[in-house]
Amino acid sequence: DVFHQADTAADGGVQWPYYLGLYGNYTIWNYAVGGAVCSNSLTPLYGEPDVSGGQMDWFIQDHIGLHGRLLLDPDSFSVIIFVGTNDVGFGSFLTDDQPDNSTLPDIADCQLHTIRRLHSLGARKFVLNLLTPLQLTKLYSNSSDPTIYHPAPHNGTVWHKRMNDLVHTMNRLLSDGVKSINSEWRGNGRVEIFDTYRLFQEMFHHPMRYFNGSIPANVTGHCHQCPDPDDYRQCGLGDCTLDQRDSYMYWDELHPSEQYVVNPQTGAAPGNREVANCSRLFLQNREESGGGDAS
Repeated sequence: DVFHQADTAADGGVQWPYYLGLYGNYTIWNYAVGGAVCSNSLTPLYGEPDVSGGQMDWFIQDHIGLHGRLLLDPDSFSVIIFVGTNDVGFGSFLTDDQPDNSTLPDIADCQLHTIRRLHSLGARKFVLNLLTPLQLTKLYSNSSDPTIYHPAPHNGTVWHKRMNDLVHTMNRLLSDGVKSINSEWRGNGRVEIFDTYRLFQEMFHHPMRYFNGSIPANVTGHCHQCPDPDDYRQCGLGDCTLDQRDSYMYWDELHPSEQYVVNPQTGAAPGNREVANCSRLFLQNREESGGGDAS
């Protein structure tokens, strides 16, 4: 079932799958959990149900019957995987807090293994979202100013450079892994890549095309304010107004705004040409990887 509009999310609005279901006229089963990682054994962070474990179990509970039989027509649905921000951020790889035996290839393999496991259960159509340019956020910018997510002192220049490297390395590992999977399957299923990194860059460099609130488009600031980074109870003081929200690319120091998440969903909806640039980033990647099912 599509999540109701009243549900809140880290973008200050509603969860992005709602918009995908709305603009594409799709039924959405959303198993994502805020604060989750691909595997709690690789990057234990907040202990939320992870993609490869708890969230996979929910899918199996809903769609796999007796004797491991898929209850859905494999041509009727696509699996979308979008994870990685928490795996590489502070408290993990960025700050060298990951377990000693965890590596970036392990994190990429976790996503790829999840796809392979779903394929073994009968799923055949997948979309893997690349990591976004996290170095553009306030949290991972050149600034060493404290934020509500990390009020402790830190070297912003080091964080910024390292995050840039982590994101690019992960995206290369994921892209190469998807090519291997598609070659391995020989047409019996396909993984497409949605280049979320390039989508963010497109919006960052051409904000007037995407952000249409009551004030000029803003891709460097954020709507949701926390005046005292040591006191979350003050968060919300000084927020932008409702009619200004759609001018911002970011909701807070880390999360994109609701207007950002609307754009790729409208671009992905069949027959919608208003945000054609968004879907073009996906289609171009399709052509480079040798084609496949666009649905």
